[in-house]
Amino acid sequence: MSILSKFVAVFRGSGGAKPAIVPDRAMDPALDIRFPASAHGLPTVRFDPKQVTEAVKVDLRKNINKIKEFDAAHFDQIYIVALEAISVGGNRAILFDAIMALNLPDMTKQRAGEISHSIIRKANALINRDRQLSLGIQYATWMYSGAPCCVNPKKPSAKDIRQDAAHKAADGKRYEVAKGMLLNGRYKWPGQDLGCRCVHKSIIPGIGEG
Repeated sequence: MSILSKFVAVFRGSGGAKPAIVPDRAMDPALDIRFPASAHGLPTVRFDPKQVTEAVKVDLRKNINKIKEFDAAHFDQIYIVALEAISVGGNRAILFDAIMALNLPDMTKQRAGEISHSIIRKANALINRDRQLSLGIQYATWMYSGAPCCVNPKKPSAKDIRQDAAHKAADGKRYEVAKGMLLNGRYKWPGQDLGCRCVHKSIIPGIGEG
């Protein structure tokens, strides 16, 4: 059984040897983390499916369909692993491994890394948005990290330069959480664009920025 088949079998609940999933340091503390004994002595993670809303799933499907290296035969496999990776707090490693396990002829490690990073970042941006809205937070402040928002900071393309300039200009500005910040003609949330390193500060009514 291939690595990808093992991932899919586990996520569909069909049994097989379960690979240990190590949570990222940035994992949401609200997730239900368990530490049962495993064959590898590593912790596994039981995720809360409520963390991933239907809106996030719809966007995930759309983003996977946009990736030219994947065809219809790959969609279900990548979607299942991507959904699990997102649900355990954005574990890019398991998604990267799943992409490489497809053995696509033109897939490089660099490209697989870019794809897994993009999918996870876009999903996390929407998860953060939905979490804020569920808490009644209507506005937030865009915060530029100081690091270039570029896919390749060392050799930025014209698109990279334009994106970075827009993100830098948005620093400190308030935006509506449900809508996002208007950047280069499109509404975006921090972290959604590939290469974006921006974050947000929630604006709490009666308190100001938190």
